[in-house]
Amino acid sequence: MGVRSFLKGKLEKHGGAVGLAKHAVAKASGGTPGATARPTSQPAEAAAEIQAALDTLPREPDRDGFVAVATSALLGEGERNTFKVGETPVACFRIDGKLYVVDDECAHENGPIGEGKLDGFVVTCPYHDWRYDVRNGDCLTDPERHLSCFAVKEAGGYIWVGRKTREGTKSRGGEHDDGLKVAEVG
Repeated sequence: MGVRSFLKGKLEKHGGAVGLAKHAVAKASGGTPGATARPTSQPAEAAAEIQAALDTLPREPDRDGFVAVATSALLGEGERNTFKVGETPVACFRIDGKLYVVDDECAHENGPIGEGKLDGFVVTCPYHDWRYDVRNGDCLTDPERHLSCFAVKEAGGYIWVGRKTREGTKSRGGEHDDGLKVAEVG
């Protein structure tokens, strides 16, 4: 998650700057700043589970050239994650029982698409809120800046990623779409 998205999320969660400040003061003074969700497992345990699952992946491509990137269990319905095909990071999504795979690098400033917020078929880059349709890689923020898409299949309890079905743009840069304004101070 980018700093801008992190701060924007905190401000929205606590009702603006005053609410965030009250939350921080209560937390720092040992008070109860508000209910927080208890994690389902400790981060180290979760990382060990994921690594154990990845260690079971077939090492060679299948007969069609697809590469196993994850066990099926690592990507539940409505979830997204980032995996590697060789040295190439890809963002994988499971929506309505179907898998979609696109570049993991935003066409704006290379933000991690697989860490973005998913709303239906639209993923929002966590850096500057550029939005993409995961079904076809189309950029909803700048229609000239689409992502690469990859063939994907699920077989034998694994998610397999194949060749590119659409080449993404190489262009980078452009306006931010996160609603935050940069102010000159002094």
